[in-house]
Amino acid sequence: MIDQQLAEISNLAIVVTIVLYVLALIGFSADLASTSQKRSDERLAAREAHEAARAKQSVTAGAAGATGTAGPAGTDSPAAAAGAAPAGAGEDAGATGARSSAASSSSMTAQTFAFILAVAATVLHIFGVATRAAATQRVPWTNMYEFATTSTAVVMVAFLIFSIKRAELRILGTFVIGPVLLVLLLAQTLWIVPAAELTPSLQNSHWLYIHISVAIMSTALSILGAVVASLQLLQARHERALVERVSDDDQFPEHWGRFGHVLDRLPSSTVLEALSFRIHSVAFVGWTFTLIFGAIWGRDAWGRYWGWDPKEVWTFIIWVVYAAYLHARATGGFRGSRAAGLALVGFLAVVFNYTIVNTIINGLHSYSGL
Repeated sequence: MIDQQLAEISNLAIVVTIVLYVLALIGFSADLASTSQKRSDERLAAREAHEAARAKQSVTAGAAGATGTAGPAGTDSPAAAAGAAPAGAGEDAGATGARSSAASSSSMTAQTFAFILAVAATVLHIFGVATRAAATQRVPWTNMYEFATTSTAVVMVAFLIFSIKRAELRILGTFVIGPVLLVLLLAQTLWIVPAAELTPSLQNSHWLYIHISVAIMSTALSILGAVVASLQLLQARHERALVERVSDDDQFPEHWGRFGHVLDRLPSSTVLEALSFRIHSVAFVGWTFTLIFGAIWGRDAWGRYWGWDPKEVWTFIIWVVYAAYLHARATGGFRGSRAAGLALVGFLAVVFNYTIVNTIINGLHSYSGL
């Protein structure tokens, strides 16, 4: 028996969750924008200070070579005037810095506000998934809409756990909430279906709880790993460009403008690669058990472990790609951008398996509900 009232509450909770995620995305983006502006101002101030110092040195050298008795007066000399201006500017800059530091310590930052919104949105997100389960009296992952809402909730929970343990990872909020928000918008507009009971082929099987829950965890970790791998590729290219400009005697190297300033605040490509490897290692274990549990369930439901169904084939392709990534990454010599690229190929296989295979290619796993 479907509780339509609870189902409506679930839909409303997901809609409000999307609104909160939008606000959190704006907050994280505002934090990145303020960082970009601040770093741009710092580079400009450093460049101006460097030019002023060079001008002061040239004026001092000219004054030292000049003859006459006017030089000892000091206070009216060009050198003294040139030296006085930077000193006053430094005092003003110090006062401004002190005021901005005091203001930032006494007010909530955009990142903190966005993180609080993300926590609130995730709690409401989980509530929406739970009420969907209560309305249908079953697990909330039997069609594309429910799978999307549940897996994105797992992504956010994983991100919040990482961010609580390592506060510096909160800077990734924009890049995590963005894909989550995109999936939820697709789910709410294209994949949403009325709350309904299970199809007969899915009823009375405990493997529905085991197999699909592991697949949800694996998909969520693949999304998170793909985000980190993408940032690793961007960061690696950014770092190489900065090194090249430093080697060209550029004292204030810049690359990609304000977006480069955003990348300056992210962890290094080496740190991102290590994080990506750990996430994909756990995801690979999840995909392994997804295949194993799916084969066992197939034996119970259809009388065979493997039948070359499109869903089975593409899940196996995902497993092979991630296995190749982990093997190549562990053997050495295949790291950095090449390893990240292979991890993204695995994620593309995940996307194809979830979208094209579910909606276009017919098979025994056609449970999208569309």
